Amino acid sequence: MAIAEFNKFDIAVSQLETALGLYFDGGDRFSVITLAGAAEEILGKELQSRGQDNALDTDKAATSAIAKALLGRPVSPEAVVKLANRVRNELKHMDPGGSKTVSMDPEDEANAILDRAILNYWRLTEDETPSMARFLRERYSG
Repeated sequence: MAIAEFNKFDIAVSQLETALGLYFDGGDRFSVITLAGAAEEILGKELQSRGQDNALDTDKAATSAIAKALLGRPVSPEAVVKLANRVRNELKHMDPGGSKTVSMDPEDEANAILDRAILNYWRLTEDETPSMARFLRERYSG
C-alpha cells in the first residue's frame, strides 16, 4: 500500500463523525469517548494555533471563576484539565502500577466529550454536520 498524507483536521472530523455514528447506534461508549477525545484534542490544538480559545480553555476559565466566587479562590487550570480529561486518558493508557479499572458514567462522559469536540469544530468552521446537529438537537431539546 502506498503511503499518503492526510490532513489532521480531516482526520479529526472523521473521528468525530465515527464517534457520533457509534453514539446514535447505541454502540460502545468507550470507543465513542476515545474517538471524540482524539478529535476534540486535534481541533482544540488547531484553535489554539490560531490564537482562539477551545472548549477546554472555556471550561478552565469558567470553573476558575465559579470556584473563586464560591470558594474565594480559583481552581488551577491544570486541575480542571486533569479532571476533564481523566476518563479519556484512562481509556487510552495503562500505567504500570496504576489502577486496572475506571470509575465513570460512560453516557455522561460520552456526552461531555462530544460536546467539547463539536464546540471546537463549530469554533473552527462556524458550521456543523448533520450528525452534529442531530446530537445537539437530541441532547438539548428536551
